[in-house]
Amino acid sequence: MAVKKAVKTVKETTGIQDFFIARFKQVLAPGIGPAEELADLLDVSIDSAYRRIRGETELTLEEIYKITKKYAISIDEVFSNRGNTVTFAYTKLTDSSVNFEAYMTHIHAHLVAVNKFENRKIHYVAEEIPLFYSFFSKKLTEFKLFYWQRSVLNIPEYQSVKFDYGFVPQNLVDLAHNSYLEYLKVPSAEIWNTETVFTGLRQIKFYFDSGILTKVQSQELLAEYRQMIEMVQANAQSGRKNISDKNETYSLYCSEVVLGTNCIYTIMGESKYSYISFNSINSLNTGNPEFCEETEHWLKNLEKKSTLISGVAEKQRYQFFNTLFKHIDDVVETVNKS
Repeated sequence: MAVKKAVKTVKETTGIQDFFIARFKQVLAPGIGPAEELADLLDVSIDSAYRRIRGETELTLEEIYKITKKYAISIDEVFSNRGNTVTFAYTKLTDSSVNFEAYMTHIHAHLVAVNKFENRKIHYVAEEIPLFYSFFSKKLTEFKLFYWQRSVLNIPEYQSVKFDYGFVPQNLVDLAHNSYLEYLKVPSAEIWNTETVFTGLRQIKFYFDSGILTKVQSQELLAEYRQMIEMVQANAQSGRKNISDKNETYSLYCSEVVLGTNCIYTIMGESKYSYISFNSINSLNTGNPEFCEETEHWLKNLEKKSTLISGVAEKQRYQFFNTLFKHIDDVVETVNKS
């Protein structure tokens, strides 16, 4: 009886490791060999790496930790892919400029990783302007990074100063803007509504009303904000994020319902990830297959109930963006009269 029980345990362990290795192979960028990457990551020989891939040598807890940490493979995908429990990852941001830089670095690195896959796409449900468009221009980028660190994260060095160009470290500005450029390379489908622009506009107006922004700065930022929306409008018209794109890479939907959240669903080859917003700018992310499947189902239903305004939908697109520009013009008029 004891022998039979031992054999069963080995089979179960091998099955779990096989599933884990299969998941590891899915998240590797094209052109990267699993054995070579495993050998480098675990500091073992190529032969030892192959034995782990074949299940002849069991992965240790420390080795599993190293793999999951680098590739954001959630443990619950492997050990508890049933039931109502999902493990999420996130970056701690509280009161630390160092943590915030790590957060921005992670965003950029993830977009670079996404763009290594031929089969890639981002679905973005945008209760407010998609994060990456906040970095459309240098001025908008500086303002957004300043606002987050002062009013959301309460980072000490930002608390007693007014906004000024050049205050946010240049490396952080470059990192953010480069994330925007990477996002332009990813085929995307976005779902907006006519209130999506409100959050960004309110942030500019609030800082103007509070004396943190001057009138001239507010006018400049609102002009940049309008140019950013004009860029989205042009992309929606062409169905492309870049003029050089050979195929359609951009779809924009208008939803009549209150979206209620910012949600990103990313496809990278065979892997899928869900990002759910919390604490204003941060996000919880998971690659749990069941959770991602439910997220995908929700997104498809939302798209079906929304109006596609990119491509040939000229009338609907004109009406939608006219409404957005009206919201911007209302804030511009308020600032100009003050």
